[in-house]
Amino acid sequence: MNEIVKVTWIDAQRLELGVIQKQELPDLKPIECDIVGFKVHEDKERIIIAQEKWDELFGCKYIHVIPKMSVIRITKLTEVKTGRTK
Repeated sequence: MNEIVKVTWIDAQRLELGVIQKQELPDLKPIECDIVGFKVHEDKERIIIAQEKWDELFGCKYIHVIPKMSVIRITKLTEVKTGRTK
C-alpha cells in the first residue's frame, strides 16, 4: 500500500524585497507550508514525500525531505493499492 499524506511544517523563507531595515527583522518569521504526496519514508528525524512514484520501477521524483522537528502535523489522506511494492 502507498500512503498519500498531507504534511504541514514550518519552513525558512527567502525574501527578495530589497533592503530590509534592522528594526523590521524581528517581524520576519518562518512560514507554514503544506505538501501532499506519497510518503516514501519516515523515521524519527525526517519524513520523505514524493510527488511522483512508480512502483514498477521502484523509483520516485520531486522529493521533499522534511525534518521532523519542523512538522506541525501529518494527515493521512488515503492509501492506494498498487501491483508491486518494495
